[in-house]
Amino acid sequence: MTKLNDVKVEHSKLCKNAYAMIEKKGADYNRKQQNDGDTLFNLTVARRLGIVDTTCQSILVRISDKMMRLVSLTSNPAVKPEIENEKVSDTIEDMINYLVYLSCKYKEERLEIKHKHISELKWKSSKESEQ
Repeated sequence: MTKLNDVKVEHSKLCKNAYAMIEKKGADYNRKQQNDGDTLFNLTVARRLGIVDTTCQSILVRISDKMMRLVSLTSNPAVKPEIENEKVSDTIEDMINYLVYLSCKYKEERLEIKHKHISELKWKSSKESEQ
């Protein structure tokens, strides 16, 4: 039986480790873009290449890869992973971070749509007032 306190302790540990991983690994990806302020640039590459329609879809692909890894690793707890230092908790922490990235990029994409819509309305309104 899993007690609430056990869940809270595990949640805290996983989230703390996931946060620490962002701090450690974050600078290792796309250093130029990091310096320019675009921390999640690497997650936009699949969209830029036309592989997916949105950055959110790109992140969801990565989450699905992590989910399949978890399915594989947890289907039989008696079987040790081929990569011994890779733990189930590492994959869970990766997923936590990808979910945070998804939240950030989803908000950005929604904001871009809103700004685009407002700009289109202003343009349409200015054209109508010219007539």
